[in-house]
Amino acid sequence: MTTPTTRGSSNTRNTLSSIKWRDLIKYGLPLLALAVYPLVSDGYSVGLLAKFLTYALLALSLDLLWGYAGILSFAHGVFFGLGAYCLALSLKYWGDVPGVTYIGFLLAILVPAFVAFLLGYAMFSGGVSGVYFAIVTFALGAIFQSITIVWIDITGGLNGLYGFPNPTLGIPRVWELVISDGSTAAYYLIAIVLVLVYVIAHRLVRSPFGQTLRAINSNEQRLLSFGYPVPKVKLAVFVISCAIAGLSGALYVPVGFVSAEIMSILFSTAVIVWVAVGGRGTLYGAVLGALLVNYLQVYMSDILTYYWYLIVGFFFTVVVLVLPNGLMGVFRQWSDRLARQRG
Repeated sequence: MTTPTTRGSSNTRNTLSSIKWRDLIKYGLPLLALAVYPLVSDGYSVGLLAKFLTYALLALSLDLLWGYAGILSFAHGVFFGLGAYCLALSLKYWGDVPGVTYIGFLLAILVPAFVAFLLGYAMFSGGVSGVYFAIVTFALGAIFQSITIVWIDITGGLNGLYGFPNPTLGIPRVWELVISDGSTAAYYLIAIVLVLVYVIAHRLVRSPFGQTLRAINSNEQRLLSFGYPVPKVKLAVFVISCAIAGLSGALYVPVGFVSAEIMSILFSTAVIVWVAVGGRGTLYGAVLGALLVNYLQVYMSDILTYYWYLIVGFFFTVVVLVLPNGLMGVFRQWSDRLARQRG
């Protein structure tokens, strides 16, 4: 006869087993694929995935802000662009300075964080939130894009910034590794940073700070009535998110083209699409959405030269209407159903 204790322990073992398989599929296989991809692919494919991984990091930064705190920003492309320009301009004008790459990366994190602090402090302390915050960030994106286009002598305008040396890592003037487009060094650097930031963000959203972010997203007014310093929490997550966006922009420099386009409203809107398709409030979904949509864009633009925007827009509409929780919502439903069947 099967006792309740026996059934309980069996269910526990089945649940643990399903969790292990879920984690293996969710983390183990993608990490293995990231590690071996340069070994089985050509330089173009490696460079393309490296660029898309910087987009994935950017999407992760927005998901931290929008998915968990419920703060929608139409200016994340601005902070991505600030990071890219900080590193590119450092390389262009301070190229002979030992360790200039490290200086550029530091500026790429600090400058977007500082701009985010100024903007966030002004808005959050003034009670600006919701759609009004989104409108302000939309305007900010338009302003920075216009500045980038007009300030041709510094930014290169629509023609982009070029003529700067590739970033290098290592010991300055002793041993330096060049980080260039299509190189395995650039690919592994970006992949490692993405994994590390994901791990840190994953721990952050499961900390008391992350619980506060979810509470703000659910009912901000109730949290205010309990005496929580909601404006300070929102400012903190905004600064962290924009600092990560700046870091992703710096990583984009050796594998992408630094121009006013990355400051555009269109690019910032695309980041929102990536997060929504993958599933916001998951981190993993933001990464998945960024990779999927950009690969879809590449292949659709080759097949349907003039209609790929329409295809991507249709795909986004279908996902939002049919799958409001994104692709990660489908994965969760599938894994929960599998766990129930095994139980």
